[in-house]
Order: sequence, then C-alpha cells, then structure tokens
Amino acid sequence: MFGSMPHPAHLPCPSCGASVARDSVAHHHCDEEQRARYERFQARVEVDRFDAELTTWLASPAGRFEVFYAERERRAA
Repeated sequence: MFGSMPHPAHLPCPSCGASVARDSVAHHHCDEEQRARYERFQARVEVDRFDAELTTWLASPAGRFEVFYAERERRAA
C-alpha cells in the first residue's frame, strides 16, 4: 500500500547549509560567507534557548534569591 518515499533531489550541506544536488555532493565546496551565515544562524538558536532557560530560572525562587543577593552584595561594595 505505501511505497518508499522518494529521495530528495537536493540535500543540505552539513557545514554551510546550502542546498546541494544529490549527485554533486562529493564535489561541493562551501562558500565561506554562506558557512559563516549558517554558523551565525545555528548560534542564534542556542542563544535564544539560553535566554529562555535563564528567564525561566530567574523567575524561580532560587533565581529570585540570587538576584536579591547579587543586588545586596553590589550595594554593600
């Protein structure tokens, strides 16, 4: 009833994210500008995740105490 899914004609390059024809993957050379944009994009995802986790932690009782304690120590110095 269900046949196998057809293979895509293009694959993303794991280093630069560019769409590369399946038959020319072995001959692909990454463009440095494209690779830098792709790495920046990957880092942005990690930064957003860290920001969300930090915001959640700061809203917790332990996080609120740490903010209070840091402010208290800053004023004492």
